[in-house]
Amino acid sequence: MGLDIVLYDNDNKILGVTEIDYALHEGLFQENNNWKSFLFLRKLSDYYLTDITFDRKEIDNLISDLDYISLFISKQKLKMLEKLISCLSDENIKKIHIAGD
Repeated sequence: MGLDIVLYDNDNKILGVTEIDYALHEGLFQENNNWKSFLFLRKLSDYYLTDITFDRKEIDNLISDLDYISLFISKQKLKMLEKLISCLSDENIKKIHIAGD
């Protein structure tokens, strides 16, 4: 199980669910130390205690953090990261809730 991400629209209706796969989380937070420099990415570092909601502006900031850290991610995990960034980039998504196990 990964970090679950629930996607909401402007009316707070659920648009869908995606996740940060455990392997991707490991690639972001255990295989390098660069994540500590990114404010929004840091909020997702604890796999079990993460429970956070982001509005659209914060989602955009998270996407920016993910774009930067992609330089330090293995090619295997880069595909997962690109898929996540693409999903979060949908402008219909106005809020997300991210929770760990």
